[in-house]
Formats: sequence, C-alpha cells, structure tokens
Amino acid sequence: MKSIIPNFKAKNIFEIDINFFKKIDVHYLFCDLDNTLDLYTTVFPSNDVLNLVKRLHENNISVIICSNNSKKRVEKYAKILKVKYIYRSFKPFCYKVNKYLKNNRIDSSKALFIGDQLLTDIKCGNKLGIKTLYVDELAHKNGFFTKINKRIESFYKKKLKKSNFCKNWRDIYVSTKES
Repeated sequence: MKSIIPNFKAKNIFEIDINFFKKIDVHYLFCDLDNTLDLYTTVFPSNDVLNLVKRLHENNISVIICSNNSKKRVEKYAKILKVKYIYRSFKPFCYKVNKYLKNNRIDSSKALFIGDQLLTDIKCGNKLGIKTLYVDELAHKNGFFTKINKRIESFYKKKLKKSNFCKNWRDIYVSTKES
C-alpha cells in the first residue's frame, strides 16, 4: 500500500497554484497525459493545457509528459506544447523514467510526478523517490486496460480514503506559505 500513497492530492492539475510548485522546490513536472492533462481521446492540447504549460515555462518549471501511450500519440501532443516526453514508459515500471532522469541529470528531489492512477503514475514516481501528486481523472471514459486498472484501484482507494491517505495540495501550500 505504501508504494501507491501520493504525497499530495488535487482535483485536477489546473487548480494548482504555480507558486505551490515553487514552495515545494519543484523544477520538473512529470505529467501523465491521458485523463491527467487531457482526455485520452483528445488529439491536440486544450487551451487550458497550453496556458498551463506556458505559465509553468515562464516560472522555469519544465514539463515532461510521461505516458504509457504510443509514440505517435504522445509525440504529436508534446510537440505542440514544445515539451519533452517519454512514450511507452511502461509505468509502474520505472526503467525508462529513471534513464531519462539520469541522461538529463535531473535531481529527483526537484521533480514531481502527477497522474490520475495510483497503480501506475503514483507507484512509478514513488519507486523513483520523486514527490507525487494524485489528481482525479478528467473523465470516467477510459481505454480497455485503464478500465481494468481503475477497477482494481477502486479497492485501494476505498481503503486509503478511510485513513485520509494524503494531504490536499492547498493544505500543504497554506502551511508552507505561512512558514
């Protein structure tokens, strides 16, 4: 269970104040694509995503899309945003993400992994020693394998909710803001 417990929770990536990332000393956001940044059926980034990535870049925070999806899907999307990407990352296995961290000399303490799945995104980030932030899925419409994963995940989420499994980013942000 410990491997799927995120450090933070948010309704979605768009509600998070950019200053929160600065307060927790994050310079790199490893973001899941499908149902975290956009719907899995969306081919091009939405205006919300374009604006978010622009604001992150203006604040010296790099976005790296980390997806289990195909190169064709991820590359097309990432190129429009002008961000780096890892396709077919095979999350929760962390070989490709770890290789990316090493090749780009990224300090894992300066990174945050954001995703909508505990068993893939959060588990991968936790295994790498990266801070993790769990977001609700943007839509309940998923691909075949994700549907299976979400069904298994619902069991764990029920257990974790009883123990108030992680803090909302706002609670952390307010407490760090006051420090």
